[in-house]
Amino acid sequence: MRTAQEYYIGAFSADNLFGFRMIISFSSLLILLYCIGLAALVWRAKSKGFENKFMSVLLVCEGIKATFIVSQVTPYIRRYEWLQDILWHWTIDVFFTAHITAIIMYLCIPIYYRLNRLSFMHKPSFKKHGWYIAPALGITIWLLIRTVPEFYVSDATWVVCEEGKEPTTDRWFGYDDEWEQDIEDGFKETGDCTASYETTVTTQPPGLWAIALGSPLVSLLALFFIRSSIRSYQEGDNPDFSKSLTSRSLYIGFLGKVILLLIWLGLLVLISVVNGGQVTFVDETLWRYGDPNFTERLLFFAWIFSLTLTPAAIAFEAMMFVHATLKDTVFGIDNNLRKTFTTAVFTGLGVISFIVGSELMESVIGYGAAGGVFVGLSLLVVRKPILVILDKASNRFIPSTHTPEELAYLDAYATAMEDLIITAEERKILDTVASTFGLNEHIVKQLEDEYNSALEEE
Repeated sequence: MRTAQEYYIGAFSADNLFGFRMIISFSSLLILLYCIGLAALVWRAKSKGFENKFMSVLLVCEGIKATFIVSQVTPYIRRYEWLQDILWHWTIDVFFTAHITAIIMYLCIPIYYRLNRLSFMHKPSFKKHGWYIAPALGITIWLLIRTVPEFYVSDATWVVCEEGKEPTTDRWFGYDDEWEQDIEDGFKETGDCTASYETTVTTQPPGLWAIALGSPLVSLLALFFIRSSIRSYQEGDNPDFSKSLTSRSLYIGFLGKVILLLIWLGLLVLISVVNGGQVTFVDETLWRYGDPNFTERLLFFAWIFSLTLTPAAIAFEAMMFVHATLKDTVFGIDNNLRKTFTTAVFTGLGVISFIVGSELMESVIGYGAAGGVFVGLSLLVVRKPILVILDKASNRFIPSTHTPEELAYLDAYATAMEDLIITAEERKILDTVASTFGLNEHIVKQLEDEYNSALEEE
């Protein structure tokens, strides 16, 4: 049986794309914690606001949806099967409950954001109870369907390989001996194992795929709801919209998520077409541990890359939701979210560029690390222009917004800075202005730094 050390070393090997899947697993866990923390901030920002409660619950559900492969952060090997028995409930029960709950909450958007054609849903009584009835209904639906054959993962087996030997199977759970034998025979057809590994293969009920693939389509419907509500507000028919969340941020969050999820769907379709049939996690295992040609290796990278899109979509959506909710209550949230966005995107580009460079160089000279290092260094050389582009993009997504008091201080500071010098007398006046408007030293410093940065750019 493999050890935890062997598991992690293997996960970061060149054959496993230098730990790309493991990085996604760790990132999805961070995104879950990020969403939970943001949900708490949204709730506390207006604890009695039903819209904030609704958004908090939705953020938690979205965070859970990002964590399908989070169990692989732990040693995913037979030696720790007891741990996987526990995490399996998260992977299936909690994950699909969150999916169902999120779908229901998307359909509840007209309750919290008025749409003319669905104005009958925009009632205080619905707002008061909808935010907790939706998750209760999601949990109930999952409990009712989880044992239905179309939604039930009935069998799972470990595929065990020792380099140079035939692969074997070791049942994890289930009773279908014929299914397990078909899996073992399928792996034996590829010949002796080219590496030592342990992985799992499970049945894949069509109902679970339907829930996972149907979620982006319902997100698209939610996007239309938000767009319709914005139009109603712009036409003067929806005065309540601006009181709850900033329409632009909310819309951009949904739009970004929907675009990334539709790309994910398109990528899955493309991979299936090239593969000649529906791709499953069995294919992934064969591409990873078999003796793949260049096309199969490319399919393996595309499959793993597709796993990044859902967490990335949810992280972007969460960031924009938080900006929409907290921009008027938490000073500096604009700058902090822009820095988070820029750092995350640049880091992601670096990881993907390293792996792509390694794969291309591996196919040319048989030594992939050289390509990864070359691409990584090249990315560092052009770091500044890339960061400038990302910063401009983040400024379009998350424009700076200030309270009337902050704008008044900025006007006073701009007047004092006309000669580019702040005298002692001017500083006393600025301190008096800040004190009058209740702005502390931290806020004053950020406002002045923001103005000075803009002045330097000009």
